[in-house]
Amino acid sequence: MRIAIDLDGVVFNSEMYFMAIAEIYDAMTLKKHSVINPEEPRVQKKYNWSQEELDGYIGRYANSQDFDVMPCAKIVIDELKKDNELYVISARGQFDPAEIEIANKKLTDAGISFDKYFFGHLNKTQIVLEHGIDIMIDDRYDVCEELSQRGIYCLYFRMAGRKRLDQNDMLEEVNNWGEIYRILKDKGIIKG
Repeated sequence: MRIAIDLDGVVFNSEMYFMAIAEIYDAMTLKKHSVINPEEPRVQKKYNWSQEELDGYIGRYANSQDFDVMPCAKIVIDELKKDNELYVISARGQFDPAEIEIANKKLTDAGISFDKYFFGHLNKTQIVLEHGIDIMIDDRYDVCEELSQRGIYCLYFRMAGRKRLDQNDMLEEVNNWGEIYRILKDKGIIKG
């Protein structure tokens, strides 16, 4: 099988940092309460920031290295690699190529590798369909909704405070890598 995995919010706990620092930036630096869509994962749509305010946030925090690999991600990824082809499909790198260098270093330091990497992609659906991906693991609800409606099985890695989705045969919610392991083992995708 071909399995695509997002990085931020799935392999890395970086989304927790980015969301926390966005709240602090909004309240402390901008002295505002700009949240317009609290369940939204992207700061561009979560806050009513001007382009200048958004650029200020991105300029300060996009290249942060204040994150780690999610607990047990390496264990499950190593199991998945035994019988599957693994892809990274990530928006990381859309603001600055240094984001990709940081991700690659974090993955290398953790001993995690994938078969193919697609960085800087906002349209993940196009990559998934072009490369015949069977399973997508992502923390973006809109990506999971769209792909599951197109017949791609999705594991929606939902953080606290994020939008809940109706689960079905093509879409399941997970909150950690242990749940991913259990679900994929039950489906026979992890053999060990």
